Amino acid sequence: MADYSKLAKDIVEHVGGEENINSLTHCITRLRFKLKDESKADTETLKNMQGVIKVMQAGGQYQVVIGSDVEDVYDQILLSTSIGEKNQSEPAEAGNLASENKKNSFMEKMTDLISGIFMPFMGAFAGAGLLKGFLVLFTTLSLLDKTSTTYTILYAASDGIFYFLPVFLAYCAAQKFGAKPFISMAIACAMCYPSMTALFGNKEVAVTFFSIPVKLISYPSSVLPILLTVYAQSKLEKGLMKVIPKIIQSIVIPVVDFAVVFPVALIVIGPVTDIVSKGIAGGIQAVFTFSPAVAGFAMGALWPLFIVFGLHWGFVPIIMNNYSVLGYDYISPTTFGANFGIAAACLAVFLKTRNKDMKLVSGSASVSALIGGITEPGIYGVLMKNRKIFIGMCIINGVSGIIAAVTGCIRTAQVPVNLLTIPALFAMAGPAIVVSITFSFVVVFLLTYFFLYKDEV
Repeated sequence: MADYSKLAKDIVEHVGGEENINSLTHCITRLRFKLKDESKADTETLKNMQGVIKVMQAGGQYQVVIGSDVEDVYDQILLSTSIGEKNQSEPAEAGNLASENKKNSFMEKMTDLISGIFMPFMGAFAGAGLLKGFLVLFTTLSLLDKTSTTYTILYAASDGIFYFLPVFLAYCAAQKFGAKPFISMAIACAMCYPSMTALFGNKEVAVTFFSIPVKLISYPSSVLPILLTVYAQSKLEKGLMKVIPKIIQSIVIPVVDFAVVFPVALIVIGPVTDIVSKGIAGGIQAVFTFSPAVAGFAMGALWPLFIVFGLHWGFVPIIMNNYSVLGYDYISPTTFGANFGIAAACLAVFLKTRNKDMKLVSGSASVSALIGGITEPGIYGVLMKNRKIFIGMCIINGVSGIIAAVTGCIRTAQVPVNLLTIPALFAMAGPAIVVSITFSFVVVFLLTYFFLYKDEV
């Protein structure tokens, strides 16, 4: 068992110490620090530290790539420091952090925003998606009857987080925008309230709010409406805090939020974001319809590069929007082969290399990508050290993307992509996705093992 406590202590020490840390979060593979002064961090020492795959500075964050053990290291850091208290106070300091981030590029700020909103509940989202995928498989194979109460219970467990997605987004968005999170969640709950969904379903009733016409949309499973609503809520709250005496803020501000923000969301924000959501979904779908081969190749080939620069987070709200508007997503299947291509390249290096350090890194990276669906260890630890392998893999991944796009593969739930979930992916996308994945894995492995990798002991 790895000594996570020592690694955690060493990382904190070499990012400039606890006093240099504003806040700390983590994603699937990275510790994401916000440092007061990044020049105080000893980047070279961190890069060469056992247990650290790579160090990156992006999106106003100092990112230490750990791999699949990141949560264990994160927990040890919180246990041995008071950084957890700083994380809790971060929303209150959102304005200060925003001013600090003005020097960052728009893309960096958007990447930080999107990852901060979607990443915290992604584990629960993936787990529910996997269960939903297996339910599709079991019903397709007639192993489970859709009319049974067993199916009803399991479907509720798998679909609950999708249906109430605005509630999860509300909490995370409030943390990023500096709004009051439980009020944000309450507004999201109101959007999904049964009587509101019933009004949306009843087309014969003219909905008004004090004689103002309200064009209702379907809020369950939606993405954009609650994000913009929470942003508006944060601005309103900051304005109210300047004029309302502190002694009554805890009473007045929630009432104003509910009485003002929720109706404004229904009257203005909801209908506008509905048009935007459908426009985004329709526009991207038109590109795939016009030339699925070009779109599929571009997504498959560029996906590893998107991961390197953190740009893959930009596709998360688009994919979520597709689920909400279309009921399925057709973008992500074009990238499934990339996971298996990365795993195959690492496996080929593992089997061919005689270098003990590279064998250790490539072996664990191949398992991480193949079984866990986590590709960063392979990209940073193996592939970026050999450009020929990286370029060759990207090209093959692009061809894999063409197969998925041309055959119309879709994903109806956010199922993780790895060896264990292939049956669920097959149930959603059909045999073509298995062909796409197999092609990428086999060709990348053969190309890497026999032609691209030159072992250096």
